[in-house]
Amino acid sequence: MKLLILLLLAGVLDSSYMLYTHYILYNSPFCPIDACIPPDLPVPSYLFALIGLLWFSSGFLANSVNSKKVLRTWQVLGLAGAAGLFSYSITIGYYCPHCYIAHFLGVMSVIASEKKW
Repeated sequence: MKLLILLLLAGVLDSSYMLYTHYILYNSPFCPIDACIPPDLPVPSYLFALIGLLWFSSGFLANSVNSKKVLRTWQVLGLAGAAGLFSYSITIGYYCPHCYIAHFLGVMSVIASEKKW
């Protein structure tokens, strides 16, 4: 359980950093570290950081309630989001290490939450 909390906290921090640098500092749809210049995305990229922040934050609730259905829903949404966004970023040639860290933390959080049951 401690590992899960650390992973979720790291995910919240990573997503918060991306949201802060995208939206507050630059108000730009581009990667905050200037390592990537994404092609035209269908939505502003800070929305992905916001969704990640909401998902990691909801992980604390999903793992604290005693409902396997809630936990499974959270896990499926996380795996689908991580796989979908990672695949999409590879397909369009979008390189963002902070995004890849968030994907990794999401998958590891799901794996760590599985040990609860």
